[in-house]
Amino acid sequence: MILKLKSSLLLIIASLLFYACQKEYSLEGNVVGGGTGEFTFTGAPGNCSNPVVTGTYQAGTALGTTNMVTLAVNVTTIGTYTVSTAAVNGISFSAIGNFTATGPQTIVLTGTGTPVAAGVFAYTPGTTGCAFSIIVAGGGSSTATFTLNGAPGNCTGATTGGTYVTGTALTATNFVKVNVNVTTAGTYTITTTAVNGISFSGIGTFTATGAQVVQLNGTGTPLAAGPFNYTAGVSGCIFSITATASTTPPAVFTYAGGTGTCTSAVPAGTYTTGTALAATNTVTININVSTIGTYSITTPVVNGYSFAGAGSFTTTGAQTVTLTAAGTPLVAGVDNFIPTNGCSFPITVAPGTVVTNFLMCTIDGVATTFNVGLLGERITADTFDITGAQTSATTSPIFGLELVKSPVITTGTYTRYQVTNTSTYCLAGYSDGTSTTVWLTGLLPTTQQFTVIVTSYTTNKITGTFSGTIYSDPVMGTGAKVITLGSFSVSY
Repeated sequence: MILKLKSSLLLIIASLLFYACQKEYSLEGNVVGGGTGEFTFTGAPGNCSNPVVTGTYQAGTALGTTNMVTLAVNVTTIGTYTVSTAAVNGISFSAIGNFTATGPQTIVLTGTGTPVAAGVFAYTPGTTGCAFSIIVAGGGSSTATFTLNGAPGNCTGATTGGTYVTGTALTATNFVKVNVNVTTAGTYTITTTAVNGISFSGIGTFTATGAQVVQLNGTGTPLAAGPFNYTAGVSGCIFSITATASTTPPAVFTYAGGTGTCTSAVPAGTYTTGTALAATNTVTININVSTIGTYSITTPVVNGYSFAGAGSFTTTGAQTVTLTAAGTPLVAGVDNFIPTNGCSFPITVAPGTVVTNFLMCTIDGVATTFNVGLLGERITADTFDITGAQTSATTSPIFGLELVKSPVITTGTYTRYQVTNTSTYCLAGYSDGTSTTVWLTGLLPTTQQFTVIVTSYTTNKITGTFSGTIYSDPVMGTGAKVITLGSFSVSY
């Protein structure tokens, strides 16, 4: 996992540094050393334009001579070249050759190694090249092999069903149909992460190969109005769902217990330090509704986790509301949670894994921890990197921070890199694990700020907080994700 995090962080930081240095999308041909040719990858620094992947990729099966990737390049200076990718999931790609002419050309990278696990993995030749994806099938014959049409970009021909209204729970009418191309029949599971309070999933069996349609059913309750992106499955095509604001006025209600202790609040599930909370971790509170309508109830993050719930009241009088927890408890003890203008309810956390190191934040309203394989590295006296994964899965989301301050890192405030801020700055990057998209801090004055505050920095530990906005396109300022309540405490 640490190797995976290091390579993922390098991808994030390399992308950030590319944008930061404003190198006009160029890549010298001697990215690995020794060559004299100069060229750019078509599509850099984003996804490679129309990469051609040949050969089959299966977990546990060594690559052969047919495992190649052909990439388009534009040569500006003739000469020799040597390019390679980092080893990801047990395999890597490389090419050696000589350009005898300038202009548009292609290069062929040959794969070597043995895939370790099934999934979709991103590779980037050189340090600022374009990214391409390799889909690795499972070792068992019962697991289907397929691609989602449009991956890793927008889902091609996806259709949605149902309406999406803030505060209204999804039903069987809420679904998304995506197009897939099956190369090996077998079972499949396609899911998305929860965004804006809802997610989509589909499970079934492909009995034949070729073009097919899969229906992903929605669950949850939209929390806010607006468009939100969802990535379907490990092969990563993206579809958008737009939630509209409810036309029903907000409900008027009071908490049983007023602003004191909640009357007869009932928690469910177990709460243990170091163990991520699940859908079974809830608390039911009593309220009294005086005016029907929609509601959205959230608590602040306490001890690494929080509670939230949304819906609609269709009748007045005494009712109950169930709030669902998210996050990972850090220390044992009793935590008190208070919704806005609400009553207080206690949650008892039992001792478990002692969490002295953590990286956590709320992304678009969803509390998330990145404590798996958490890594802090003092690269040089003036550069420090922090990265962690959400889970141990090969397709886990990953979050990374880089701090730069000349001549040495100290406590204090670090704001995002800009042309007017090049000596003391922060860089942030996020990968959802299921696509090649990387969200980065913005560059231009028109993009939103990102701030890291280092509160303590010793010879073996760094702590602090962070918040701001990251973008899938940090130059144009599109594809925003809002980061709030970020904090870290990392030994190194």
